[in-house]
Amino acid sequence: MNSIGRGRLGRVALAASTACLLFTGLTIVAAGSAGAATYKKTLACEVTDTGGINDRSFNASAYLGLEQAKKVDPSEIKTEVQSTPSNGTESTYETEISSFVSQHCSIIITVGFLMSDATWNAAHQNPADHFAQVDNSNSSPGKDGVALPPYKGTAKNILGLTYETQQDAFLGGYEAAAYAVAHNPTAPKVGTYGGEQFSSVTYYMDGYYDGVQYYNTKMKPKVPVAVLGWNEKTQKGTFIGSFTDQTTAASDTTAQLSQGATTIFPVAGSDGLGTTAAVKTWNASHSLKANVEWVDTDGCVNDPADCNLFLSSVTKGVTASVKAAVLEQAEGKFTGGDYIGTLKNGGAAFIEDHGTAGKANSAATLAAIATLSTDIENGTITIPVGGK
Repeated sequence: MNSIGRGRLGRVALAASTACLLFTGLTIVAAGSAGAATYKKTLACEVTDTGGINDRSFNASAYLGLEQAKKVDPSEIKTEVQSTPSNGTESTYETEISSFVSQHCSIIITVGFLMSDATWNAAHQNPADHFAQVDNSNSSPGKDGVALPPYKGTAKNILGLTYETQQDAFLGGYEAAAYAVAHNPTAPKVGTYGGEQFSSVTYYMDGYYDGVQYYNTKMKPKVPVAVLGWNEKTQKGTFIGSFTDQTTAASDTTAQLSQGATTIFPVAGSDGLGTTAAVKTWNASHSLKANVEWVDTDGCVNDPADCNLFLSSVTKGVTASVKAAVLEQAEGKFTGGDYIGTLKNGGAAFIEDHGTAGKANSAATLAAIATLSTDIENGTITIPVGGK
């Protein structure tokens, strides 16, 4: 188990306090909605991160957005995807992006925090080309800690796609806490871990932690629910150091289960499959059953074989925002800036899954979740991130 606290945070997701500074008019259209838009020939190219398009989580949802955009007008919208190998490096990202630049892609979509530098450099070197980056805002990543030109400000040809996932993760933390108290009232615990310590990961973990604390304050259980793997105030917790290491994920999950956690929240892409495997093994030999809260996508859709393990899914609107970015490019309406997904605009969504674990939630817990969601949407409840 790798417990660390390192500080490469803050430039990926925009906190609510800064959301008003730069905002794009990206339009998220409901699935199935018919549009009268006219599209021109568009080649949308996407570079996925190391988990690949079959990670059943983050990369898979970005790829689905690309495919959904193509289906809107397959005669005009074409797509290409490059999946970064698990041992990919900064130079790998640069090579893949450069390849798409040379193919004259209409829009190049890069997926994940690790591609921020490569995307920024490519956008600066090719100002006539359009880029969208998932989980990165439209702001310079800097170079060696120095924000000097060209590593300064924003870029007109970059669309940042970011998500306030602390909002729906808060609901996940509250629900996990309620489950822990109902099934293990003398020592209620929940667990979480991340792939790497980026803000696109820790915002999820912050919200999860704060949701548990809210439950403790609001419901006042005889024994407060403890969170294993993360502390929002200190910004220290458990990180694997990879999004493709299911063996370590299973080991870390088993360690948290052994300490009494009844719900595990893996914020680590395909590493989560190591968690589901570990929970299944655990449940086969223990009377106190555990469950999983899936991340980024609906677990029962993307990993149907494990649906019965999912208490809920804490998701971000990657699919919808990638699709929208491609369609706006195809309409000739590309605008650089930042799209910020929230519970209110559908860019973050909490999904009650329908398997065995999901059905274990009480009516009172479900009612509380609905109220909390409304309170977050209208600003009655705000959720701190980054240890603030």
